[in-house]
Amino acid sequence: MIQSEGEILHIIEGFKDRTLPSGEWNHQAHLITALWAHTNFNSDEAVCFMRAGIITYNASSGGRNTATEGYHETMTLFWCRVIDGYVKAHTDKPLLLLCQEFLKSEWSSKDLPLQYYSKERLFSTKARAMWLEPDLKLFLE
Repeated sequence: MIQSEGEILHIIEGFKDRTLPSGEWNHQAHLITALWAHTNFNSDEAVCFMRAGIITYNASSGGRNTATEGYHETMTLFWCRVIDGYVKAHTDKPLLLLCQEFLKSEWSSKDLPLQYYSKERLFSTKARAMWLEPDLKLFLE
């Protein structure tokens, strides 16, 4: 669990300048980065920050962005929508507390997208390339 603003800034700065070790670019780091983005930019700007950042981070850290690996548009937009709603509902909280509480909540579960998407749809080439609406449960923003 994240314990300090310094840990958050380590992730954000490493993501922005592409020096974060790839082993540290995990699910929690993705969520922390999106939380930071949604507290520092409006919704559309946060999405652009995440999209461009993930694509360039992947490429710079030896990853590939292809039809089967790397950047995933539906997953990115899904998490941005979840986090945007969470941030808007908790505007009174400082970033560290926001991150800690979000990461402890049900909203941070790695399996959350599978409550809304079938595996076939979510892990399709089409979902990786473009936003697809959920096929299991309506997504409420």
